[in-house]
Amino acid sequence: MVKISLCMIVKNEEKYIEQCLRSVSSLVDEIIIVDTGSTDNTIELAKQFNPKVYQYPWENDFGKARNYSLAQATGQWILVLDADEALYLEDIQKLRGILKKTKANGIGLKFHNFIDEDSEENYNTHVGVRIFKNHYFHYDGVIHEQLVPNRKAIVINLETTDVRVRHYGYLKSNAGKKKRERNVPMIQKLLDQNPDDSFQLFNMGNEYMSDENYAKALYYFDKAYKNKDTSLAYCPHLIFRRAVCLNILNKDDESLLTLGEGIMLYPKCTDYEYLRGRIYKAHKQYSLAIASFEKCIAIGAAPPNLTFLSDTDGFRAYIELGHIYFLQDDFVNALSYYLKAVSIKSSHYELIYKIGAILNKLYLDKNMVAINLENLFADKYYINNVLVMVDILLNERLYKQAETYYARIQDKQGFLDDIHWLKGRILFYQKEYEKALDEFIKVLNSSSDKYLLPDVKRRSLEYAVICHLVAKQKGILGCQKEKVTHFIDTLSDISEQRILQYFVDKIDVTFECDEKTAIYRVLSEMLQIEAFELFEESLQILNRINSNEVLLDLANIYYVNGYKELAIKNIIRSMKELDVINANAVLILNKEFLLPEQ
Repeated sequence: MVKISLCMIVKNEEKYIEQCLRSVSSLVDEIIIVDTGSTDNTIELAKQFNPKVYQYPWENDFGKARNYSLAQATGQWILVLDADEALYLEDIQKLRGILKKTKANGIGLKFHNFIDEDSEENYNTHVGVRIFKNHYFHYDGVIHEQLVPNRKAIVINLETTDVRVRHYGYLKSNAGKKKRERNVPMIQKLLDQNPDDSFQLFNMGNEYMSDENYAKALYYFDKAYKNKDTSLAYCPHLIFRRAVCLNILNKDDESLLTLGEGIMLYPKCTDYEYLRGRIYKAHKQYSLAIASFEKCIAIGAAPPNLTFLSDTDGFRAYIELGHIYFLQDDFVNALSYYLKAVSIKSSHYELIYKIGAILNKLYLDKNMVAINLENLFADKYYINNVLVMVDILLNERLYKQAETYYARIQDKQGFLDDIHWLKGRILFYQKEYEKALDEFIKVLNSSSDKYLLPDVKRRSLEYAVICHLVAKQKGILGCQKEKVTHFIDTLSDISEQRILQYFVDKIDVTFECDEKTAIYRVLSEMLQIEAFELFEESLQILNRINSNEVLLDLANIYYVNGYKELAIKNIIRSMKELDVINANAVLILNKEFLLPEQ
C-alpha cells in the first residue's frame, strides 16, 4: 500500500480549505499543515480532517516554509497543494493506479486555473509537478519556488499525467492586491540581485498581467524574452503571455511575429495557432483565420506542458469556424461547425441559439426549422429544452411554432419566471398588450434572480415599457405607468435606467455609443409589432446619441426587421448628409445590389 502525505502551507485560507482537504481525504494518509500566521477560521475548519498542524513564523520565503512542511511528512509520496486548489474527485482512482505502477520520482498534474466566477468551463491550464517521492526533492527559491533534487546522484524522472486539479486563485475575487503587494517586492529583491534572471522577469510580468496592467507586464515579458531559455518549462508560457499582452495592447503585428516564432519552436502547441486565428479573425482576414483554426483541429490536443487554454483543438476551434462562416453568410458550413461544437458540449445553449438562427435562414418551411431544432435535444419534452426552444423560436419571429412548443410546458414549478417571460412575449406578439404586461410584471415582482434563459428580468422591463407606451397611445392602462416607472427607478444599471426613463418620460439626457444596443433593441421590438406611430415618435432618441452613425444604425434596424428599402434610404442619406458609412452598411449594400438572388 502506497502511503501519501499531503503537505500544505496556509495563511487565512478559510474560503477554500475545506474544499481542498475534502478532495484528497480519500487519497492521502496524513495531512501536514504548516500555518504561517492565520487569524481567521482556517485551522478550525481543517481540524475535521485530523491534520498535523505546525506553526511556522513567516520569513518572506516560500521555499523555507514548504521545506519545513516536507520535513514533517512520513509518507512514501508527497502531494503538495495550496488551499485554493482541489483534486477532481473522479481522478482519484486514476492517480492511485499511476502511483502503484510508475517508475518516475515526480508526477505532473494538470491544473485548471479558473478565470470565470460563474463557470468551471472557462480556464487556462498549466502542468505542475506536485507529487514526488519523499526525501528526493526540496524547494529552492523565496517565491515561485522550484523543486530540485536533494542530491546530485538523484536523476529527475518525471511522468506527466492528465490528473486534474481545480485552481481558484486566478479568479478576480481571489487574485487580490494583497498577494501582489506581497509578491512584487519579493521578486524585485531577486531581480536586484540578478537583473537578467529571465524566470523572475517572467514572474514579475505575470504579477502585472494578473493586475491587468498589460503595458507593465509586457515590459517584463520583453526583457525575459530577450534572454529566454527554450529548454526551461516556463518558456512556452512566456511566449504565449507575451503574445496575449501584445494583442491586448493592439500590437498585433508583433503578436503574430511572436506566435510565429513560438510555432517554430513548439510546433505541437495548438494554443499558439488558436490565438493567431483569433487575431486574423479580428482583422477580418478570414481565409487566414480559417486556415489557423483548421490547423488547430489537425494538430490535435497539445502535450500538457504546451497547453494553456482549454479545448482549442476541437470545441473552441469549431465555434470560431462557425462564427466566421456565419459572418460570410455561408450558413451550411456554419451549421456544420456549430453542430460539431454542440456534439462535444451539448449544455452550451448559446450555440443552439446560433443554430436556430441558421436554420431559420436555410428553411423556407418554418415548421422544418422547429423540427430540426427539436432534433438537437435528446429529450424533447424536458422542461429546460422546451423553454430554450420556445425562446429561440420567438427570437426568430416564428410565433406560431413558438406557441405550439409552449403548449408542451406541463410542470410550471421550477422555472416560473422563465415561463412568465415566454408567455408575456407570446401575448406581446399577439398584440395582447394588457395580458402581456401582467406576465412581465410577474417576472419583475419576483424575488428570484436565477433564470434558465438569458436576460429575463432586464428584457421583461423593456417589454413592459413598450406595452405601457402602446397602451398609452390607445388610451388604455394609464394607471400602469406607476408600476413601470417604479421598476425603472429601482434599476441598478444606471445606463439602462436612463434609456427607459427617456422612452417613458422623454427626460433631458444624452447617450454614449456604448448605450446604443439597448436603445436599438427597444426600437426594433416596436417595429416588429408594427407600432409605426410609436416607433416614429421614439426616433427622437437618435438625436440624443453621441454618434455620427445613428442613421446607419437605424438602417440596420430596418434591415433586420425586413424593411430593406428604408434601410437602403438611410444608408444613402448617411453617406450624402454625414459622409459616413461603416462595414455593416457596406455589407447590406453588397447583399442587395451585388450578390445574386438565392
